[in-house]
Amino acid sequence: MKPTTRVSLVLGAVLAGTAAFLLAATCADIDKFYWIDERIATGGQPLHEQIAGLKKEGFRTIINLREQSEYDEAAEAAEARRLGLRYLSIPFRTADPKEEPVDAFLAAMRDRRLWPAFVHCGTGNRVAALWMIHRVVVDGWEFGDAEHEARLLGLKSANLREFAREYICRHPKAEQRPVPCANRSTGTD
Repeated sequence: MKPTTRVSLVLGAVLAGTAAFLLAATCADIDKFYWIDERIATGGQPLHEQIAGLKKEGFRTIINLREQSEYDEAAEAAEARRLGLRYLSIPFRTADPKEEPVDAFLAAMRDRRLWPAFVHCGTGNRVAALWMIHRVVVDGWEFGDAEHEARLLGLKSANLREFAREYICRHPKAEQRPVPCANRSTGTD
């Protein structure tokens, strides 16, 4: 066999393998992908080719918590819409979280037309913080149980954990449950 023939065969095999990988991208390939329940799955940033996997696996909506400055949101939104997925951008800052994105996220979670939804940020950290809030404020979970789940989903930021705890203390909408709110006179839990 000629050397050029071997190179052509190897190159062809590599290209075929790459094409097969791209065609076979699934939700499970998304970093930190996790089905929470029939309504929602969470994870890190999906690759462009994984968006088709979300559509194929039955998702109706992508909810993105990343800021526009972090990546090419327009390309992700365009691909989602091209595939017939709804796309919501709810920018949520890790370093300086605000209540407005939380309120928008909780409103989106109430809209059954969006389910099942895939909610993502860069690494799962922000998603986990917002889902922790949802679990306590909407689902009525105990704070400790919601925090445990959030850590499994990717919560690693102390300031997001603290923000979530404070939000929960200010918005006790679900049935009353013990939440480790700070004692305002001493500043301790």
